[in-house]
Amino acid sequence: MARILLVEPEYKNKYPPIGLMKIATYHRNRNDIVEFYKGNAPYTYIKLFDRIYITSLFTFHYDILIECIKHYQNFIKDKNIFVGGIAASLLSTEIKKETEIENIICGQLINSKSIGYDDNVNIDTLPLDYDILDDISYKYPAGDNYFIYTTRGCKRNCNFCAVRILEPTFETTNNIVNQVTRIDQLYGSKRNLLLMDNNVLYSNKLNEIINDIKILGYNGNKEYITPNPFIIQMNKIKRRKKYKVNFTKQLEELLIFLSEFSLKIKKYDKALYHYNELISEIIFSKNDIWSKLKKQENDIAEFIEKYRVKTKMIRYVDFNQGIDARLINEDNIKELASIPIRPLRLAYDNINETQIFINATNLALKNKIKYFSNYMLYNYEDKPEDLWIRLHNAIKLYNKTNNKIDAFSFPMKYSPINRIDRSFIGYRWNRKYLAAVNIIINVTKGVVVKEIDFFYEAFGTNIKEYKIILNMPNEFIRFRKYFTNNGLITLWKKMYIDLSSKEKKQLLNILCDENLNITGNKKEYSSIIKRILFLYKINKSQFDRKEINVKKVMRRISEI
Repeated sequence: MARILLVEPEYKNKYPPIGLMKIATYHRNRNDIVEFYKGNAPYTYIKLFDRIYITSLFTFHYDILIECIKHYQNFIKDKNIFVGGIAASLLSTEIKKETEIENIICGQLINSKSIGYDDNVNIDTLPLDYDILDDISYKYPAGDNYFIYTTRGCKRNCNFCAVRILEPTFETTNNIVNQVTRIDQLYGSKRNLLLMDNNVLYSNKLNEIINDIKILGYNGNKEYITPNPFIIQMNKIKRRKKYKVNFTKQLEELLIFLSEFSLKIKKYDKALYHYNELISEIIFSKNDIWSKLKKQENDIAEFIEKYRVKTKMIRYVDFNQGIDARLINEDNIKELASIPIRPLRLAYDNINETQIFINATNLALKNKIKYFSNYMLYNYEDKPEDLWIRLHNAIKLYNKTNNKIDAFSFPMKYSPINRIDRSFIGYRWNRKYLAAVNIIINVTKGVVVKEIDFFYEAFGTNIKEYKIILNMPNEFIRFRKYFTNNGLITLWKKMYIDLSSKEKKQLLNILCDENLNITGNKKEYSSIIKRILFLYKINKSQFDRKEINVKKVMRRISEI
């Protein structure tokens, strides 16, 4: 029996580490003790383990990954450290050079020989171990879902995409009914199904995949009821005892739930009185609380089941990596529309694919799909104005239909798959415009909704206005309403419009060159350039602290 530590570096991420969850299942099946840690664990904890697996995510987290690997190298031999995941697959040479770690797993873990075992297990096909997520305090926003693959790989081999390296072969994978059934038996049913396929429409078994999804209860009807939380938590603690890992946190969470449950029940009767007495006796017991809970388990579960809210809900399906609009046709969209997809994610990465995107969306609308999202790659081979046009096309399309729909666009900044930071600038873009777009979409939490008035306010009503916004001081973009109300945006616009074409180009060059000082101390600019540059030095915190006001700004500009 070995002690296994699974590690995820300490970055923020939406999805749990699926690879580590499969490795956990593999080692539990070997009767090993498995624990999960996010970040750099203390030495007193690390020394308890025989082997460590460190996962990696995007390449722009490279520095965090290297720092994490080196931390664990201080306390455990290199031969017992294994590194895998996306960044490890794409930058294996660089990681080996910096850390001298030899055990780097590239791509899918399809044979346990890759990690030194001779049982020939395809770890990539194993079900996920959700229990490891309880080892840490970090909560993944999408953590409580089914994470399933029905296919692997993609035949497109796009240069900007890492799938061709991570999953080089396209294939339909194992039966999702078996996967979900096992998860239900162990961890309780989840509501939504997140399919992580990279291009499911290439499968010649799409109808079988859709039928399996329906068998699992994804039919668009309000039938799903969340499982009894008491039973879920009790079973979780039982498994942790079996796995020989600490369950103190889980027991505390259960006791808090039990004590709070009665407060949510409006009806006061003998059953509730008995429940309150029983729970009080357990919580305030000086003896073994767990033994008392197990003794009263059936009574408590029955009481909670009777009084808990059992709202029936629709279960939704999300092909999270997107559906290929180029492959959508009358037949497969009917298949997709027969299950409750929320949202239908379509890629609209190239302005030359506008008609393809429109046709695919119209087919989906015709088949009464109600929820839409579209991925939009920018900073690749596109021009800055292409992004505005694509966003506008999508919004017009969504608002044209008489169907009541929810829809949003999701702009995604391109960075080369082997880049270790996010500083890449496409040859048609520039530093200032990328910063401006980033500020706009950060204000809207990364998405652009279908409401056209909102879009016009954020991005401008036409390309000319859009370009003006991109050139605006970043602080003015970030706090658009504030600087509109105090008149400084109006002032800036007047000054900007009055610039000649040559002066506008010079201004943009200044704003794009991180080595230049916009105060003009390092280079002599014309008076009109110096005056407008002064507005780029202003930030809202100066107004909040009353260090500056509009009158002072106007006076300072007049003095330049």
